[in-house]
Amino acid sequence: MADVMQPYILSRTALERRAIDLLVIGGGMAGTFAALAAKRADPARSVVIVEQSNILGGQGTVGGVAGFVGDTARVNAVFAELVARLERAGKIDPYRSNDDRRAYDLESCGFYLQEMVAEAGIETWLHAVALDGKAQDGWVKEVLISVGPTLAVVEPAMVIDATGNALIADILGLPTRHLGALAQLPMSLYFTLWDTGRPVRPFLPEGCPRWDNDDDLPMTSLHGFADGRIEVKMKVVGFDAADGFSLSEAEIHGRRQMMGLIYHLQTRGYRGRHAAGGGKPLATYTLASVSRAIGQREGRRIIGRATLTEDDIRHAAIFDDAVAVGTYHLDFHWPDTDKRAGTGITDMVEPYHIPLGAMLPQGMHNVLCPGRSLSGDQMALSSYRAMATCAQMGFGAGTAAALASASGGSLAALDPTALRAAIEAGGQSLDLSRYGDYLRCLQLIEEIIPIAASDGDHLMLERLSNGRTHASLMKGNAVVAAALRERAVWSAIGPMEDAASLTPDTARPNAVIPDAAVPSPAVPDAVKGQVRFDTTGAILAFAEACPSSALTEDGAVGCILLKRCHRGEERWELHATVDEPGRLFALIVAGDRLRYRVLSTDHRSAVAPDLIPTAIGCAVAFATHDGRIHFWEASEDRFADIGSPAPDPQALKRRPYEDHLLLAEAPGLEIAS
Repeated sequence: MADVMQPYILSRTALERRAIDLLVIGGGMAGTFAALAAKRADPARSVVIVEQSNILGGQGTVGGVAGFVGDTARVNAVFAELVARLERAGKIDPYRSNDDRRAYDLESCGFYLQEMVAEAGIETWLHAVALDGKAQDGWVKEVLISVGPTLAVVEPAMVIDATGNALIADILGLPTRHLGALAQLPMSLYFTLWDTGRPVRPFLPEGCPRWDNDDDLPMTSLHGFADGRIEVKMKVVGFDAADGFSLSEAEIHGRRQMMGLIYHLQTRGYRGRHAAGGGKPLATYTLASVSRAIGQREGRRIIGRATLTEDDIRHAAIFDDAVAVGTYHLDFHWPDTDKRAGTGITDMVEPYHIPLGAMLPQGMHNVLCPGRSLSGDQMALSSYRAMATCAQMGFGAGTAAALASASGGSLAALDPTALRAAIEAGGQSLDLSRYGDYLRCLQLIEEIIPIAASDGDHLMLERLSNGRTHASLMKGNAVVAAALRERAVWSAIGPMEDAASLTPDTARPNAVIPDAAVPSPAVPDAVKGQVRFDTTGAILAFAEACPSSALTEDGAVGCILLKRCHRGEERWELHATVDEPGRLFALIVAGDRLRYRVLSTDHRSAVAPDLIPTAIGCAVAFATHDGRIHFWEASEDRFADIGSPAPDPQALKRRPYEDHLLLAEAPGLEIAS
């Protein structure tokens, strides 16, 4: 017997050796949408998805996260197809901009992803994991895959690592970010309770935790489904998703914690946020199912050619090599506590770009890492980790891989203009101005435009591409001063500065319809007797329902500006009105709704305001007597019905997180009584 241990050698030889155009490792949202985008961009090229579980969808199926967040009405054409299939089956909630999540049936989601992949001609290898790889001069040449009991060597032209753990980068010894158990964003275990209709006997197994009150519980959220199920999300803290041994411990610990929480729900109930069942004990509920794997927020990330930062996300970053758009807020959970109180940071952000460079590991030519493995700091990750954003990143990565594979060149050498055009042509918009509707009731922008009002007589606003806003102070037809809001910051610019780049996107969905082309508005039935319009569309008078401060001595309120536009299928009329004391109002007339918002009690009448529709709602520029010019942007949710007070900001903050009856009614779905 030899004195020195020999290196381990695989006892089996690979039964398969395959040359593949695109190898996608990880079949979550990023990986699946990468494969679909690449195949649709070039149907002749071979694409294989390698997925370690028994179903596609990643955290959205395996991890039990049965709800999309972010602007899910505007992801990409392939995502819209998935949603359409779920809608036809009655397995997804309608999109409601002020709901924090869009629930769906996770088993149906996995099935339809599987079918879309199969229909596209993409191979799926389940129960499969990458074991090893070889690279030469920055090009991955081989990847060893275990497909259940079978070994395969793949020779890929392009590799997309969508594992969420930067697996290929780690195998190849590339630098990565790996924070460890007590510094990572924590995990969550999802499980489902079922109403048996009769009392059940609560039982707490030995070794499982017991809590005396809700405040001591790990962070818990309950969502009630129309068929009687309750989905429970429970935080699990102190484990490392990028370490297999620690991940195993997390699964074991999480199930013990789950049994203790079920006992608490059955005997005491839960009265915290998302308290399905009204906070009463769930005495008739029992465990129905547990997610296939614990839900993971963070593992290992690459060190890329570029890095997406918290500052980028807070300032609506714009990148020339953009391949995706993020629309989810910052959602940072403290790594070292499992309690809801003070659980982390949840700040709204404007839509932002995600660059190709953050997907490219340093020194590699044919590897992309979309999804959670993207090169970003931890706070940025807390936003871009959302599944709809991962679907966008995957779509962009798949398109990039198809273009690079066709040319035979390095991913880093791709022409950004050609790549953006291909992504847009495939059905994914990169124009930030088209996004921003998610949780719009929480979005409010109140800023000072850095130009003085002293030398002008009216203001002009224009929403440009990529979330930019241009403001001009006018004197007649001449521009006196101008400013540009870009990356969430206003800067004064010369009136003629960079005129070519300030051309508005004429195809934007909320384009203003010229007044002259539209007849004067009819009075909605619901507000007859409350308001009158003259032949020009000006508001003449309100009834007593309007606050008295809005009326002049003769009961008139003058309309100083009228814009007509479409929002979706609905026609809006935006009015700026002013009363005798100098109060500036914005009014929305839409269908049967008439809503108002007091913008200023110190309006400078010598400078006419301007207002425009935006993806959120509307934006207004106006001057006050101190010579300052103000910018205000918010949704209709910030407006009040005539005769009602302004909405309570605290109520608006609670609104997205109020409990909703999920999957309540949909075509083809019968709801149990």
